[in-house]
Amino acid sequence: MGKISTGSVFFDEFLAGGYDQDIITTIYGPSGSGKTNLCLIAAVQIALTGKQVVFIDTEGGIAVDRIKQITSQWNEVLERFIFFSPTTFSEQDEVFSGLREKIDLNVGLIVVDSISMLYRLALGQSNEVYDVNATLGKQIACLVEIARKKKIPVLVTNQVYADFKQPDTVKMVGGDLLKYGSKCLLELQNLANGRGLLLRKHRSLPEGKSCLFRIVGEGIEEVES
Repeated sequence: MGKISTGSVFFDEFLAGGYDQDIITTIYGPSGSGKTNLCLIAAVQIALTGKQVVFIDTEGGIAVDRIKQITSQWNEVLERFIFFSPTTFSEQDEVFSGLREKIDLNVGLIVVDSISMLYRLALGQSNEVYDVNATLGKQIACLVEIARKKKIPVLVTNQVYADFKQPDTVKMVGGDLLKYGSKCLLELQNLANGRGLLLRKHRSLPEGKSCLFRIVGEGIEEVES
């Protein structure tokens, strides 16, 4: 079972070697918890190996300045990024519809940041909830197929909402669609003494494993609890 580096030594150890190569890993949590940062440090690491990174940015959140902080070879890294920036859920679906044809042996990572923003907007604007959910399901199935058949890791970020029945917990947008499509679920939390990282699902590691980290100039580092 292949792995790719997360871009952080302690995070690689946390995941017993890094992200699994043939699955979707979903990173979810509130705004500002570090979801995009985790994707960027992994993407930079892959680009530095000479592989391309397909980055689907639905939130307009790609900061070139942040990539410059992570690596001094940012110019070389950015040349290996293939960016897509859909602004509607329909445009997002168009990107996914043509994704299989754009993936070849030169691609080492796919990032979707985030898969839920435009989906939520579409739900709010449409009376056809079933159709919107079916489209999201089709997009996730596309990512699963690429990951499994081509052994290309997929990182997906996702937003959360409050669970009013359990005030201390949050739920992922998209619910079961993302839960069942992802073989690894990582929940991020904003805490007073740093950011929390919880392993909610994994096919070979114990669920509930956790650590604290903080974002620094070149990536992330562990915080002693």
